[in-house]
Amino acid sequence: MRLFSTEGERLYLNAQERADYLVALDDEAPQDRLFCQVLHYTGCRPTEALQLVAKRVLIGEQSLVFRSLKKRKVDNKGRKKQPQFRAVPVPELLIDRLDLVFDLRARQKRGQGLDVPLWSMSRPTAYRLVKRVMDRAGIEGKQATGKGLRHGFGIAMVTATKPVPIHILAQLMGHSDTKTTEIYLQVVGDEKRQIVTEAWDS
Repeated sequence: MRLFSTEGERLYLNAQERADYLVALDDEAPQDRLFCQVLHYTGCRPTEALQLVAKRVLIGEQSLVFRSLKKRKVDNKGRKKQPQFRAVPVPELLIDRLDLVFDLRARQKRGQGLDVPLWSMSRPTAYRLVKRVMDRAGIEGKQATGKGLRHGFGIAMVTATKPVPIHILAQLMGHSDTKTTEIYLQVVGDEKRQIVTEAWDS
């Protein structure tokens, strides 16, 4: 996993681009807007968001449960491993919007449609949606992708006023090894400057 291309181009969204991305969602339909917000607030992969079903929206706990992809399907002895899931906390407002658009509380109460994905779009459509929002936000370059959004989430978590510990961030992002997550500590530009400045003031 890399944060820069072989030509030194940034592969993650910085703080300003993340903010611009959210503003650019205003012109999208409610379901599409929510899909993009889920990516922003959880750092999940677009393909993981597409597998999100009603029963994995934990309204009371304000969390979304994703099936972790890119995990090894067999263990060291060649035995098939069980699917792995992770719960990611999200803002209460996002839960409320998901409930409003997808009628989640009622569906969960009735016990109907709990295993149906919230979004029926294909992977290519999802990637085009993210690209369209990036274009509208004026975000250009190799970072203007779903992966760039995911990396931006990771960096935002480690550069927050109260940084998320690496072992917790690894769980949130579905990393098997914290060594993968530690790459987000290799930040530059405004993000690194922010960390250093806060260290001076402490």
